[in-house]
Amino acid sequence: MPNAPKTEIRYCEHAARVIRVEAPAITELLAAMAHLEKALAADPGQTAAHYTPHNLQDKVAHWIHGNADTIRTHLDTLTSRYPRPTTTQ
Repeated sequence: MPNAPKTEIRYCEHAARVIRVEAPAITELLAAMAHLEKALAADPGQTAAHYTPHNLQDKVAHWIHGNADTIRTHLDTLTSRYPRPTTTQ
């Protein structure tokens, strides 16, 4: 893609070294976590809900929760492929 937008994951500051990572999907999730941490630290007045027209603000919560549920489902599916390491002492 010669004219790829700069918002693609490969341009993300957190995923700059994907070529060195064994599981790119995990790298993308780590990048997403970093973005979530920034979002949690942000002023609520800087959110999409704040700038959404008043007649559409009720859709923002549905969109956020729906996508979060999808992410959780996919993350559970991905991580269930790997046995959880056990520690012995």
